[in-house]
Formats: sequence, structure tokens, C-alpha cells
Amino acid sequence: MKKLILLFGFLLLAGCSTKFTYNNLDWLIHWYVDDYVELSDRQENLFDEHFANWLNWHRSEELAKYVKHLKSLKADVENERLTAESISDHLWKSREHWERLRDHVSPELAQLAAQLTDEQVESLFKELSEENDEIAEKLAEAEGKSEDEVTESRVEDIEDGISDYVGRLSKQQKAIIRQYAPDFHGTRALWLAYRKDFQLAARKLINKRENNPEFETEFVALLTHPDEFRSTDYQQLRLQNTQLYGRMLEQLFYILSDKQKNKLINKIDDMIEDFEYLMSND
Repeated sequence: MKKLILLFGFLLLAGCSTKFTYNNLDWLIHWYVDDYVELSDRQENLFDEHFANWLNWHRSEELAKYVKHLKSLKADVENERLTAESISDHLWKSREHWERLRDHVSPELAQLAAQLTDEQVESLFKELSEENDEIAEKLAEAEGKSEDEVTESRVEDIEDGISDYVGRLSKQQKAIIRQYAPDFHGTRALWLAYRKDFQLAARKLINKRENNPEFETEFVALLTHPDEFRSTDYQQLRLQNTQLYGRMLEQLFYILSDKQKNKLINKIDDMIEDFEYLMSND
């Protein structure tokens, strides 16, 4: 179920066409869920009912918050106020968008989880376990890489991510990224440990669902308090990486060319336009 919330949030905010993705979430979600568990007709109808309510709530209440946030971000770009501190603030606001979505859908997801059969539970966690094994294999492969190879890969990923928003990077901008890249901490192994711990807690809770009158309340608590399963080291490294990323972006922002800055503003305008369209068109 945690994976379902993640997918819902991702699809609402990402993709090459926000409007297309948003207006086709119903079949995209069904396509995804089918990879993990086959719902009965009754479960599918209940899910469809909940999903329609989630989407109506999101369209009527949340999209306006996204637009307000994006306009604030655009103003910071136009007025050259993108500092490490303001970038951190925007990242925090983005997390708040996600948390509101998570908290809103969690009670209905708990209802759905309560109705899973033993066979469906087995199918779900078997698929998740296989994914964990695949992630572990990739981590093992990565451990064989040298520090230089890891840094080069990280530099490439950062450059690709930033250039998507501002266009081709200059030599000076690439040099800044290369300066910061070695200082980022790899957290994927810690993330995998968190993922496994979270899934284990969910499995234990779901296994006792039929004899636990507080199951739905406890399942909502599980979904809405993921930090309890993140180690102190993991949380600290995530915070350090976020702070480092903010400092790097601040340096990059102040040497954007006019062309790069205009592309960034246009990107933000496109997202604002998409969300405003979705707010007024069912």
C-alpha cells in the first residue's frame, strides 16, 4: 500500500504531460496495482470509489496549493532570491504536499488492506521481496565500482537533472557540480534497510488484521509515520545531502545565463498553466 501512495504522488506531479497523466490516473493506477495483487470485483469497485474521491479532493483543494507554491518559486527566480535557505524551504513545502496526500488517502488504504485475502497478501509481499532482491543485486554491483566511477555517475545524474530545467550547462556550472559531487553521501543501502523494515512491520500488522479491532488505526499510523523506520544515520545523511544540494543550487543559480533563467521560468509557467487547467476542467 505504501507503494501505491508513492505511485499516486509521483503520477500527480511527474511525467512528460501533466494533464495527460492526471486525466488518465485511473487506468495507470490499475495497471500498476495489477503487478502486485489481483483485486476481486468488489475490491476493485471499492478502490475505484475511493480513488474518485481522492482525485476530486486533490483537484479541488490541493492543486491551488501547488500553483501558489510554484508562483512563489517563480518570484524567487525572477527576483534572484534563490538562496540555499529558500531552496530548502521550497523542498520542505514540496514534502508537505506529499505528506498531505499521504495522510488523506491512508485511511481508505487501511480499509482496503483489511479486506485483502491471505493469497493477495502473499502475492503482494512476494513481489516486494523480489524487488528488494533486485535492488540488493544492483547495490552489490555498485560496491565493485571505484570512488571515481561512483562520482562520475553522480555527476552525470546531477547534470542531467539540472539541465532538464535550465538547458545546456556551461563549463563553469559543470565544474561546480563536479566540486560538490564527491561530498554527497550514498544512502541507497540505508534506504533498502528502511524499506525492508517498513515492509516487515506492514506484513506483521496485516497478518493479524482479522483478529485486531484496531488494525485500520494502526495501519494508518504505520503509513503516516515512516520516519520511525528510518535509522538515525539515514535521516542525518538525507538531511546533509539536502543541505549540500541547496548550497550547490544556490551557486549554480547565480551564474545562470539569461537563456537558462528564461527556460527555468518557462518550465515553471508550464506547470502552473497545467495545474490551473486541471483545476477548472474535470
